[in-house]
Amino acid sequence: MREFEQSTLIVRAGDLWSQATKAQFLSAIRDGNLPQEAFSRWLAQDYLFARGATTFLAVTIAKTPRPAQKVLISGLTALDLELDWFEENAQKRGLDLNVAPHQTCRRYVDFLVASAYSQPFEVLLAILYGAEVSYLCAWSALEATGPYAEFIHRWSNAQFVEYVRQLLRLCEQYPHADQQAQFNEVLRHERDFWRMTWEG
Repeated sequence: MREFEQSTLIVRAGDLWSQATKAQFLSAIRDGNLPQEAFSRWLAQDYLFARGATTFLAVTIAKTPRPAQKVLISGLTALDLELDWFEENAQKRGLDLNVAPHQTCRRYVDFLVASAYSQPFEVLLAILYGAEVSYLCAWSALEATGPYAEFIHRWSNAQFVEYVRQLLRLCEQYPHADQQAQFNEVLRHERDFWRMTWEG
């Protein structure tokens, strides 16, 4: 994922980048000792996050100029399919997705939705890129093998890489002075979300 890690937003984020993309939860998947409780918590809370992210993305699309909308619309379509995928996986594993959002998840979603209505589209592009590129690089550090291979592949496959690449191009095409600050804020939320999945 070197092409992304050399981008200006990530370089200027400093240590926040590493904090947002490396976590005990991910290390446990790699080492084959992820507790079932942590996996169940991640699945339910990431599902709730994805549901909240649809609002963010829908509002962002409405605020974005037509030439850039196509990329975002494809992202919203993928997010809708992802919700179906979460539901199918939870059903197969007998997990209940009808749970209360953890306060960490709620803070992240609240940040996204508030930003969608208050920030200009150029900043929203950087927020979206931050969420997607951090997930891409976090999961891509793992080999798509073992019991969680399907999950690793979902956020490290070539189609997702290309989507994130297109988001980076949009950020560069529509720069804004506040992009870095809000990109960094996303990384803080990502860091806290990973900690929540492990610690509860």
